[in-house]
Amino acid sequence: MTLLADKDERFKNLFGKAALFILLAVLGLAAMMLWMGIQKGAFSAKSSIFFIADSGQSLSEGMPVKYSGFKIGKLHTLTLNEQGRVQVELLIETKYLKLIRQDSVINLMKEGLIGDGMLEFSRGTEDKPALIDHSVVSFERSNGLEQAAVDVKNRVMPILDDVHQILHDLQGDLRQTLKNLRELSSTLNTTSSSAEQVLNNVDANLNNEVGPLLRSLRQSASNAETISTKINHDLPSLLKKADDSLENFRQTSQLLKDALQTSAPQLPEIIGEAREVAGDTREMLDSMSKHWPFNNAAPVTETQLINMDSHD
Repeated sequence: MTLLADKDERFKNLFGKAALFILLAVLGLAAMMLWMGIQKGAFSAKSSIFFIADSGQSLSEGMPVKYSGFKIGKLHTLTLNEQGRVQVELLIETKYLKLIRQDSVINLMKEGLIGDGMLEFSRGTEDKPALIDHSVVSFERSNGLEQAAVDVKNRVMPILDDVHQILHDLQGDLRQTLKNLRELSSTLNTTSSSAEQVLNNVDANLNNEVGPLLRSLRQSASNAETISTKINHDLPSLLKKADDSLENFRQTSQLLKDALQTSAPQLPEIIGEAREVAGDTREMLDSMSKHWPFNNAAPVTETQLINMDSHD
């Protein structure tokens, strides 16, 4: 080996060069791991936070713990305490404890709809104190698909049990209701037959009685229409004649009025002459009553003067 190295300059110090290369590779790998540890918070100060769960279902060591969507720690250990409940220890980066309040609740949920499980802190009340190392927080399970299925089952099963009991109870309300419905259906069928018979009778009576009445009404309406047509035809001429008669009566009244006004000054003389004629007539009757045959044949009639109105 020494002879070969002495003859070829490229192989001089080959062992030292290989050792240096291996050392640099190891240092690079260590630096990379250190950087990755720093990025993942492996070298950051951690604080322990605890909570109690009824079951360790869906909980596992190494599960991420998040706050507002950012990873701040992980689930460290799961232990079963003396009461049969699960005590969970979380390792949270100490620098994030100031963001979490003592009334914060840690929720178990899925990343997405059917993703991996994770734990996430709620914000809590701003005026509450921040968490400290070895604090205990409340724990809740969010309603994922599994929890929703369990809730649905817990809600539906009692209902199905009640329905099963109702359907198989021979003296139950449902059976009695169905029996009443059957009886009611039978009664309705009988009532329907009776109602159909009554309707047939009513139809026959309507055809026998209402038909002639309708024909009579149509005939009366036709006659009324004829009379109305005749009245509409004759009424204008009748109104014309009535107007002419009223005009003639008015003219006659005017003539009488004019005649009365003309003869009014002569009425006293006519009345005086009539009185004289009446006096002569009375004297003649008195003379005749004293002679036969008027004296024995008829009683003397007392003659009175005719009262005549005067315009004096």
